[in-house]
Parts: sequence; structure tokens; C-alpha cells
Amino acid sequence: MPKDIADWLSAQTKIFGNIKFLTEFPAQPKATPLRKTIVSVGLESVKITDFFTENNEGELVPEEYCRLAEIKVRFSVYVPYSAGGTACHEAFTKIVDCLNFKSDLNLKESGCDAITADRDAEAFVMKSWVIAEARFCPAQSSTVQYEAFMPKTLFCGSHINDSTIHVTAAEKAEWGEKAVTGAYFGTGESEQNVRLGFKPSFVAVGVSGMPMFSTDNLGNSFCYAGMAIANFASTGIKITSTGFKVQQSSSLNYENTSTQLNKLGEDYLYIAFR
Repeated sequence: MPKDIADWLSAQTKIFGNIKFLTEFPAQPKATPLRKTIVSVGLESVKITDFFTENNEGELVPEEYCRLAEIKVRFSVYVPYSAGGTACHEAFTKIVDCLNFKSDLNLKESGCDAITADRDAEAFVMKSWVIAEARFCPAQSSTVQYEAFMPKTLFCGSHINDSTIHVTAAEKAEWGEKAVTGAYFGTGESEQNVRLGFKPSFVAVGVSGMPMFSTDNLGNSFCYAGMAIANFASTGIKITSTGFKVQQSSSLNYENTSTQLNKLGEDYLYIAFR
């Protein structure tokens, strides 16, 4: 990871044209005396904790897969004696500004130690650091703008690509719908099953363009609407494991009422909640 950060900062040539970034203890000779500013990048610590979100009741609950990472990165700034000690602060300020405004990292803290003189390197040296916070979830991509900063496969592995335990985008969209509306055509049969693909918690049905009830000259009533919840329902409708079932009465039943929820040739509308 330090190499990825150093490479990314090196690519920001308009900001760091006169600064060289490398990892700590590089396998290459070092110029003495120092001729330009050098910043070595190292990893101090990585702390992984649970990530919490607020539910509808205002309670904080942990995410099932997401984690919160707190990464402390070291920056050792070396500047030539001729540039003066203030060049250490100037270089580190540029680094912090660049990480803040050109990447999507959430920097929580930054700091530095006192500037010292290193006779071996013939340079002024300042030890500095930043603490970045990032949320990691099982997904293919990251909003962090330098790709390999902390690969999500480090946390999730093959879990990301396991299609047997991950739903598709279409399934997520479908599950996100609280209510489903639709229509069915009356067949005249005594019963008709309407399949929704799930067991609804509430269903309401009615005939398009007709009142919910009608009465003839003999005082007989005809019911063209119905509703049901998990354990209770009006006459002629019932929730099933895959949708709901409606009935069509061939005779009068409760209080001289005939259920008309599957009358031949009628268009019925429904709304169902998950």
C-alpha cells in the first residue's frame, strides 16, 4: 500500500514537480548531499472496526459486511539544507491538501514532529503522518481515486464474486419496491390464484370502473372488492405464499351477499404490499 500511495502522489506532477516520492528503505542509492526534496512513505498501522448505521428507529446497528478502516500513513520529508527547514512544512502541506481535495479519502487527523538535521543525509528531516478513514464493503469498485490504496478483496476475498450469495441489481430493485400494483382478468371460475412471486402483507382488490358494492331490487348485495392481511380477510380473498387467491360466488352467502371477485369478463385491479 505505501508504494501505491507514493506512485499516486508522484503522478500529481503539477503539484509535486520538484518532489520525489518513494517507499521507505528503497533498494537504490541515495544522493549525498541531497539535491531535491524526497518524501518516503510508510505504513504505521491499520485498524479495522465494525461499521454502524442508524436504522428507522434511530438505533445504531452494525453492517453485516461493511467495515471501517483507520489507516495511519507515515511521511518522512527530507529537504536539502539549501532549501531551509520551512520547505519541510511546505511539502507536507501540499501532501495533505492533495489527499484532501484530489482523492475521496476522509482524513481525520494529520501532524508532524519537530524538524531535525540529518548529517548523514545532509538534509533537514521532518517526520509526519496522516490518519485516513475509509468504509469498505463487498463491491467491485471503490470511490477512492487511486485504485490499489486498499483493495476490497483484501477484506472480502472471493465473497465478492460469489453469485450464489449475492443478488443481482434487478433483484435488489425488485426487493426495494414496497408496493406492487397490477391487474387480472375475471375467468368466471369459482377460484383464481394470482401469483406475485412473494407473500404479501396486505392486498386490496377492486373492479375497474365499478363500485365496491351494488344491490338489486330484491335487496341482494354483490361485492366487487376485497382486502386481506396476514390473518384476516374480507369475504372472497385470501393471501397465499406466492400472492393471493380470489373467489367467485355462484349463490348468495353471508347476509345475502355474493362475492364477485372473479366475474367473467371483468378487469380487476390490485395493490399488494410486501
